Amino acid sequence: MTYDPNVYGYVDGQPTYSRDEFIYKKRRRGPITDDAELVAFAEKATSGWHNAGWRRTFTTYYLGDYALSEPLDSMTIKEYNRLKDLQKEARQEAEAAEAARCWQHVETLHWADNSVEEVYKDKDGNIKHVMAVSPHGDAC
Repeated sequence: MTYDPNVYGYVDGQPTYSRDEFIYKKRRRGPITDDAELVAFAEKATSGWHNAGWRRTFTTYYLGDYALSEPLDSMTIKEYNRLKDLQKEARQEAEAAEAARCWQHVETLHWADNSVEEVYKDKDGNIKHVMAVSPHGDAC
């Protein structure tokens, strides 16, 4: 086999000459153009939005730029940038839905382990607890 400087990489012994061609041959399919299919493919590539042993959602999953991390390793740059745009839109929708609930601060709880918890109530009467300061020891 002779050296060819134009080869990007090999898939099943066959040379590829660009990153996009390499990705298409590696995953054995062409480009993904449908947004729902793109999100479903990314979910499958990340094993159900798992990251560092934790299960995430599409809106909370970290889409990093490291070339060997999933789903970037299995997608073209164009597809990956579209996935990032979809995630940004989903996060904005989730924030708008959360703001529409009109959370009102009810009380602040100071616990013996030096943690601080804030209690909120929404317009429907649902209550949520937010840890403002996590448990920690004394300074002395």
